[in-house]
Amino acid sequence: MIDWLIIGGGPQGIHMANRLLGEGGHPNMITVLDPNAEPLARWKHHTENTGMTHLRSPEYHNIGIDPYSLGRHVATYEFVTAVLEQKNENGSALKSEFIPPYSRPSLRSFMHHAETIVEETGLMRRWKSARAISIKNIRKGYRIQTEANEQIEARNVVLALGTGDQPNWPKWATQLRAQNRQAKVHHIFSTDFKRHQIDEEHDVAIVGAGISAAQLALSLLEVNPNRQITLLSRHFLRKEDFDSDPGWLGPTLLTGFHREKDYSKRRAMIQEARNRGSLAAEVTQTLEKAILRDKTINLEMAEIDSASCESVGTKLELQIRPFELDETQYQKMGALTFNFNTKAQRLQVDTVVLATGFEAKRPGGTLIDRAIRTMDLPTATDGFPIVDRHLRWREGLFVMGPLAELEVGPVSRNISGARMAADRIIKSPELEKTMNGSNQRKRSPIARKSRRLAMDGLGRSV
Repeated sequence: MIDWLIIGGGPQGIHMANRLLGEGGHPNMITVLDPNAEPLARWKHHTENTGMTHLRSPEYHNIGIDPYSLGRHVATYEFVTAVLEQKNENGSALKSEFIPPYSRPSLRSFMHHAETIVEETGLMRRWKSARAISIKNIRKGYRIQTEANEQIEARNVVLALGTGDQPNWPKWATQLRAQNRQAKVHHIFSTDFKRHQIDEEHDVAIVGAGISAAQLALSLLEVNPNRQITLLSRHFLRKEDFDSDPGWLGPTLLTGFHREKDYSKRRAMIQEARNRGSLAAEVTQTLEKAILRDKTINLEMAEIDSASCESVGTKLELQIRPFELDETQYQKMGALTFNFNTKAQRLQVDTVVLATGFEAKRPGGTLIDRAIRTMDLPTATDGFPIVDRHLRWREGLFVMGPLAELEVGPVSRNISGARMAADRIIKSPELEKTMNGSNQRKRSPIARKSRRLAMDGLGRSV
C-alpha cells in the first residue's frame, strides 16, 4: 500500500506531488496515475493548439514549491542553453521571457521549468500510465481499479482531475460530424486536433472570442497573413487582465465566500466572478489591430444555426444569424466594426475550429459518480464535492482543481488554485501521520533544498 496516490498528472497533480516531496516525502511514497504517457501531456497539447506565447497568470503562479523558482530557473545555464539551441534550429527571434503587466512568463519558460521539476524529483519513476475507473474505501485506505484491470491500494488519494477531456461541442457541430465524419470541424481542445495540421491555404472560421480563439486566430495569421480568418462571437470583445478578480486569491473576497454556508449561493458567486470569454490586454490590442487596421481578421457578431458539407474537399457552408444590436450596444463596441446584416447569412470556409471552452459539468465522469454512490460522499445540489478546510471529501480522500472550487473559490481551476489547494492538503492530519510514520521529513534532501531556496531571500534573478 502506497502512502499517496494522485489521480491526475496535469499542473494541479504535478504541483501536489512536488509539494508532498518538499514536505519531506520520499518518491517511493507517491504515485501519480494518469491516462497519458507523461506529465502535463494534455495541458501541453491544449496550450500548443492555442498558439499562445505567454501565460495569462504572473510568473509566481508556477508548479514549483517556491513561487520565485520560475524566475530563478530562467537565469540558469540549462534554460539559456536550451533557448539558444531552439533559436539556432528555427531561426526565430527571441522574445522576452516575462512580459508586462504582472511579469507574465512565456510558455517556453514555464514548460522548461515544469519539465525540470519532473526530472529533478524523479516523478517519472513513480508515474503510472492508466485510467482510474473506480475507487473504493478499504481498511486503512482505498483501492483504485484501472482500465487495465490493475488494482492500486493507497492510504491517501488526491483527486486532481480537470475538465480537459470534456470540450464543449455545440449541437450543430455534433450533427455535422455525425452526418459527415470528413467535415473539417474541430475543437481546439480535442485530442485528435493539432493546430499545425490546418492547411496553410485554408480559410478558417473560429467560433468564440475568448483568449483561446484570439490566440489561435493570431497564430494562424503568422503562418499565412493572406488567408481569410473569421471570428464568430456571441458577445463583445472583453478585455480583462485575469479570468477573475485577484481579490479571490486572498481574504479580500474569500472571507465573504467562506462565510456563506449555502453552496448554491457559493456556486453563483463563482459563476459571477469568472471573466469568461475575456482577453488579456496585449492579446486584445493585437487582435483589435488585426481587425481594424490590418483587416486580416473578420469579426462577426453572430451565432451558427446550422452547417453543411457536401463532400470531401468541398467548403463548409455555415448558416449564421447575426445579433440585432440596439444603439447602446453599438456604442459599447467603440472603434470596432464588423460585417453586420439583420438577415441570415451564409459563410463558406474550409475549416471550422471551435473555441467554445469546456462543458460546465463536474469532471471525473463515472469514476466520481461511482465514488459518490459507494462511499456516500456529500455533494452540493450541482453535484460538486462538499469538503472540509483541508479539502477532504472524507478521511484520506482529497480533491483539488474543479472538484475543490466550492471551498477554494473561483481560482480553483488555475495554477494559483493548485497552490492554494496544496497549502491546505499539506496541513492535514493525514500528511503529518505519513511523515511521522515514515520519518522521512528529517531525511529528505528535496525538503532541505526547498526550505533553503524559500529562505535565501534571492527573489527574482531576472
